[in-house]
Amino acid sequence: MPIFIYEGYNRDGAIVKGEYEADTRDGVADYMLRRDLTPVSISSLRSGKGGLGMSISLFEKITSVDILFLVRNLSATVKAGLSIVEALDILIADTEKKIMKDTLIEVQALVKNGQPLSAGFENYKNDFPPVFLGMLRAGETSGQLSHTLAELGQYLSKEFALRAKVKSALMYPVILLSASVGVVSLLLIFVLPRLTKAFASSGVELPWVTKFFLWLSSMLTYSFLLDGAVLVFLIWFFLYFRTTRTGKKFFFWVISHIPVASELVKKVALVRFTRTLGNLMSSGLSAVSSLESSANSIGNQKYEVAINTVVDHVKNGISISDALSKFPELFPRLLVSLTTVGERTGSLSEILVTFSDFYEEDVDNKLKDLTAVLEPALLLLMGLLVGAIAFSIILPIYQLVGHFT
Repeated sequence: MPIFIYEGYNRDGAIVKGEYEADTRDGVADYMLRRDLTPVSISSLRSGKGGLGMSISLFEKITSVDILFLVRNLSATVKAGLSIVEALDILIADTEKKIMKDTLIEVQALVKNGQPLSAGFENYKNDFPPVFLGMLRAGETSGQLSHTLAELGQYLSKEFALRAKVKSALMYPVILLSASVGVVSLLLIFVLPRLTKAFASSGVELPWVTKFFLWLSSMLTYSFLLDGAVLVFLIWFFLYFRTTRTGKKFFFWVISHIPVASELVKKVALVRFTRTLGNLMSSGLSAVSSLESSANSIGNQKYEVAINTVVDHVKNGISISDALSKFPELFPRLLVSLTTVGERTGSLSEILVTFSDFYEEDVDNKLKDLTAVLEPALLLLMGLLVGAIAFSIILPIYQLVGHFT
């Protein structure tokens, strides 16, 4: 396993350096966030025991951690007074990931030909979020690229921390669910088949619950090769379906009907919307452009449709607060009221960022509530499934004993 050298800021603003063994840079970043460290840089030191020391770039992609480090390092070099071309030279030399290095080389070539930095990254819209491209464009237009990059780095750090919190909260329930599936599969594959012959030769009429589990067991043990193929297909279909428009609507509908989860999804969307909109507007981007980029950054189809409608209203001369008020089920009255105050006082961007920080604390509480609900629910589900299988085995055994006595 590779060993990485990390560097980051603690809560007091002091630089903390160290080493950590992990599979990827994402693992190191998660470790740093758990220690309340803001990542600055992560570099590979060497391979751990048994490591091959090889990098495979066939399935590489640019991750949120890569973008965060790119923005922070680019901000530091530009702030030091280097030109964009010189800053990219340093980043290219220090970047180990092939896909990121190739991207920076092509962006640098466009910059040398007179294109702005934002135009270079526009060719990689699928790899970089809209807020990244929007703030770069705004920073270059306003002549405050260094300041904008610093704000973008803070935005990406908070967004990464938010994702890490959600993943961490859902990790234990996922483990419980996987354990439940594993236990039930072992019982159906290894325990029930041994009892099938005994039940079949007894001549006793089996209860329907036993017949059902015996049928399910025979399906699973018919062909393990077929089981593997079906499992691979289901995983592929799930991963593909969740990226389609229909799949997003379906999963959103399911989540929206789970009481605690639906409220969590709403608050996460509000945090992303207000933080993105506030940062884009503070960087100098127009309200319409900021709203359009915010809609594409939320990752929530219902909010995306609503914000695009808000964009149409704003283009027609309606204020942002009045446009948001048309969707009371999505945007709370507090947000609409604060937006009204911000528009009147000219401090909308600061108010939106403050609102996002306030709601992020609420997201932490909702994550705790969700975990508190899911853990006993999954344990109960696991107990019911194992109990049902045990009941299907014990019931015919009692019938056999009664038959021979």
